[in-house]
Amino acid sequence: MRRCADSMKFFWTILVLATALLAGQIAVAAGDAKDSDKEPAAKQPAAKQAAKKPSAKEKDSAKPGSKKPSAKQVAAKEVAKKPAAKGKEAAKDSEQATEAASKPATYRLKKGPFRVEVTLEGVFQAEKTAEVFVRPQEWAGLTVLKAVEHGAVVHRGDLLLALDPEKIDRAISELRADMKINDLSLKEAEEQTRALEKSGPLDIEAANRAGRIAQEDWKQYLDVIKPLSIKLADFNLKMAQEMLEYQEEEYRQLKKMYRADELTEETEKIVLKRAEDAVQRARFNLEIAKAVHDEARKLLLPRTEEKARDATRRAEIETARAKITLPVALTLQQLKLEKLKVERTKSEERLEKLLADREAMTVKAPLDGVVYYGRFARGKWQAGLAADPFRRGAPVTPNDVLMTVVELRPLAVRATAAETQVQYLHTGLAGIAVPGGFPNMKLSAVVQSVSAVPTNATTFDVHFTLGTEALSEAVVPAMTCEVRLIAYKKADALSVPTKAVFADEFDLRQQFVYRMDKDGKPQKRPVTVGNRNDKQTEIVGGLAEGDQILLEKPKDKDD
Repeated sequence: MRRCADSMKFFWTILVLATALLAGQIAVAAGDAKDSDKEPAAKQPAAKQAAKKPSAKEKDSAKPGSKKPSAKQVAAKEVAKKPAAKGKEAAKDSEQATEAASKPATYRLKKGPFRVEVTLEGVFQAEKTAEVFVRPQEWAGLTVLKAVEHGAVVHRGDLLLALDPEKIDRAISELRADMKINDLSLKEAEEQTRALEKSGPLDIEAANRAGRIAQEDWKQYLDVIKPLSIKLADFNLKMAQEMLEYQEEEYRQLKKMYRADELTEETEKIVLKRAEDAVQRARFNLEIAKAVHDEARKLLLPRTEEKARDATRRAEIETARAKITLPVALTLQQLKLEKLKVERTKSEERLEKLLADREAMTVKAPLDGVVYYGRFARGKWQAGLAADPFRRGAPVTPNDVLMTVVELRPLAVRATAAETQVQYLHTGLAGIAVPGGFPNMKLSAVVQSVSAVPTNATTFDVHFTLGTEALSEAVVPAMTCEVRLIAYKKADALSVPTKAVFADEFDLRQQFVYRMDKDGKPQKRPVTVGNRNDKQTEIVGGLAEGDQILLEKPKDKDD
């Protein structure tokens, strides 16, 4: 580092010497130019005319706002102004110019006024507002019938918005009709439920009785009727056979008797004829009895037994089914009744909501003020609406803020502070608010509150109350303003340019400056800093008035 500084010093010495020699040559040329001033310009050499014209670099340096020449450049110019010297004088001037050019800039501490000013972007907001919205509980499909104009002055109770009630009125009428039908169904279900509750036990008892009778009939059939039926069929067949035998025997006896008696032949023929007919009838009856007997034994009795068995089984099934289905039917009927009651309750609730929605379709002003279409978000008016959002028949979105009724007075200010500014703000801090449209108007403003948490990534909300000064009627909510606050001030503060304060390389919490000692050499000096503004940093410890510090780090310092 030290070698580098020596090299730079040698370089600047050579540069200054070269500049001095060039200045001497320019001075000689200037003497010649004086003699040639008397000559017309046209006869002067072109080189001399070119020398008189300023260069582009000189023109740029002459322009307002051009970069200020450095100390080294000033020193070089001063040397150039002097007439060229020879020998030791030239070397001495060159050395002095080099030393002046390489001397670092310093700053001497003195006490004076110091302040930290905070400027915030704000917006005027009304202290009292009322958002207007429609929040239907049941109904949807809202459309505009009539609406107040944007910017209209309204009083409490004035009509703001009327929605078309045609469809909701029709829905209310239909719902009331449905509720009447539901009432009738409910009464019917109640009667059926009561009937089932009474008849159910009787039906179960009847089913049990039918099953018991079927079992008894089946047992009676097996034990009595079936055996008797078989005996009856056999007995009828036997009687027919015996009857035939009786008739045949009687016919034989008559024929014997008539051969021995003295009856006339005519009477004999008649009696024998009748006996013969009786035999024929007995034969026929026997034939019928056999057929009936066979049918009874082969068809009628088995079929009767099957029917009796089937009837008994059916009676058992019906009894079992009745024991299950009748309670289930009663339960289903009770559930149906409960469902109808629930539907009735829902219909009543829906009707109540629809009536409330119908009432809410006429929106009135909740307070005196001016109507703004849209809503205010953290003091800023967010219109975001079409040119004619509330024309007749236009749809209305439920639950959205449609309008805001604003009391124009009193006003407050809501501002946004960066996280770097919050440290200077506190309740009660006073400042001024300057409306954006009235730069000459100065309104007193006092911090009312500062949000404890950020409102977005890096900003905080700050609320201000305004003073009692007369406020122009042209200043209305949503207009912007600038709030200026003196967050910190001290009449006799020690402060230094911020660029002269450095942080320790190994401990960033430790800050220091380079203070000049008695020998004019810079020494690293720890300091305690206070507040800062955009240019200066307050020094509260480590330095005293009159101390001289470097504005930049020495070039021969490693840190």
